[in-house]
Amino acid sequence: MNSHSDNKSNFIYFVNIAREEFNSLTQKHPELKELSHRELDIFLVLLSDKTQKQIAEELYVSASTVHFHTKNIYKKLNVTGRKQLLIKYKDI
Repeated sequence: MNSHSDNKSNFIYFVNIAREEFNSLTQKHPELKELSHRELDIFLVLLSDKTQKQIAEELYVSASTVHFHTKNIYKKLNVTGRKQLLIKYKDI
């Protein structure tokens, strides 16, 4: 096998792992399927202790973009703020 084939196999392997993890996560929390890809990215970082500014820097977006998506996330997940989000999704 050449390097290209190995890289493709590794990529497919990791995509399948990610898919399995997401499926497992959404079985327990089906409402997460309502989040867009970017909202899901931000949601996962919101579970950390990072500020919105730090999240913006990590994801290479503006702080206002993080704020916009955060408000949509709260609405879709029926929470009023980050504290509720952390309590509701503490098992993730």
